[in-house]
Parts: sequence; structure tokens; C-alpha cells
Amino acid sequence: MTNRLASVFAILWILASVECIEVSSSDIFFKNGVTPQRLDDNKKRPILITPRGGQRVEQKGAPALQTTRESAVNAGILLAFSSGYMNGCCLSGTVAADRTKQPVVAVTGTYTLSALGLASGDMKQFQTQVSVLFSYITGSTIAGLLNPSPALFRIPSSVGYAFLVASCLLFTSCFLSHNESPTKTLFYLAAMASGIHNSITSVHTANLVRSTHYSGISSDIGSFLGQVLRGNYENLGKLIVFVKLAASFWIGGFVAFFATKEYAGLSLLFSAILNLIIGMALAF
Repeated sequence: MTNRLASVFAILWILASVECIEVSSSDIFFKNGVTPQRLDDNKKRPILITPRGGQRVEQKGAPALQTTRESAVNAGILLAFSSGYMNGCCLSGTVAADRTKQPVVAVTGTYTLSALGLASGDMKQFQTQVSVLFSYITGSTIAGLLNPSPALFRIPSSVGYAFLVASCLLFTSCFLSHNESPTKTLFYLAAMASGIHNSITSVHTANLVRSTHYSGISSDIGSFLGQVLRGNYENLGKLIVFVKLAASFWIGGFVAFFATKEYAGLSLLFSAILNLIIGMALAF
């Protein structure tokens, strides 16, 4: 079991560590994540190579990691696996003392469940689902506060701090899973970490990579597949990316089944440690 988990993690980690291609003055940069601009040769900014893939670009304020589309996608694949894994753990019924099963990544159903809870008079269900939804939004808010001016494929050190916050939330969730008194706070904290992940991946890739939003990705897969079948290959690249992300998310849930059987609440340590590693690498 341990070897199986290690093998899956190692493969995804290698994919996410692919080196970025060298950025030249002819490459397209994006200002404020909206307007494409080309760097003039006479105004080329000095670039510092880093061993983590991508490049650190010297600019006003904190340095930022200049990455590429390929590396962003590969990192997204790793985060998608982590999100699917974390969601699988929380839906397993083994991480909470009262055996509660609660999704913490996809909040589309959370809206409906909260509405049904209120309509039926089940205030416990209503309060739980609203709290999960609020937690997810709060996580995205934290990411926005730490990175108020995102740019495409440019990762400032503040993003590392966001991952460190997510790591602390998940470590706390893991701790609460061993509390003998039933508590749903562990789900709220995990949902908050999910909100941080999805916010970071969305704003820095113009929604090309979304680590937790698979209703939209599934819809896009169908739309782009239909276009390809009719001979329109314009979105073929996006289709391939979305299929990879969806497959990685699914594999994460698959692995979570075995991890929770073996480690119960401790299974959340994987996502907590992964966030810690990413946060340390980006922040420092």
C-alpha cells in the first residue's frame, strides 16, 4: 500500500518539476493578467535562473518566478491530484469521529445541499453546508489578499505564503481528526485550503488550470471534444490539459480510498506536507 502511494506521488512530482523553457525578449508577457506585451530588446529585464524550474524576474517589489504554460500545467496536475486526494479523504467517513462524509473541494453541490437543508428545516445540514461554502470563499479571499495583482504565469513569493497558510490549515485538520469529540471544523479548514488552491491556479493561468473546479472542466471537455469531432482543433490543447487535470483529480480520490483505510485521519498529512514543501520553495 505504501509503495503504491509513493509511486503515484513520485510520478506526479516528476511531472510537476519539469524545467521551464528559457524566456527570451521575443516571448509574450502579460501585464496584470490581461494585456499581452512583448519585451523590447533594449528594455529586457535581467533574469535570474532558479533550480526550481522557471525563472525569477527582477522587478519592483518582491521577485517573481516566471514560469511557462507547460510548467504551470504540470504543477496543476500535482495540485489536482492533491485536491482529489483531499476530497476523497473527507468523503471517506474515516477522518471524522462521527464518520461524517463531507466534500470540501467541489462546492456546486454544497449550494444545493444548503438550500435543501433550509427548505426541509434541517438546520444542521444547512449550517454545515453554508459553513463549508463560506470557508471555501474565505480561502480564495486569503489568496487574493496575499496576491492582489496577479499576472499570468508569474508567481511572486506571496503565493508561497498562501500555500503555507493552506499547509497550516491542513495540519490543523489532521490534528482535529483525532479529536474524540465530533467536529466539522476539520472540513471547514480543508475547504478553506481548497479555496486557496483554486484561486492561485485560476488567476495565474487565466482559468487554464483549476485544481478544484471539475464541473466546469467536465463541461469544457465535452464542448472541446465536440468541436474536435467536427474538425475544429483550436481548443485541442486545452482539451488535453483538462483531461490530464481531471484524470489526476480522479486518481487522487482513488488513492485516498486506500490511504484512509490504512491511516484514517493521518491521511490528510500528505496534502499538508505537500503544501508545506511548495510554500517553502516559493516563499524562500
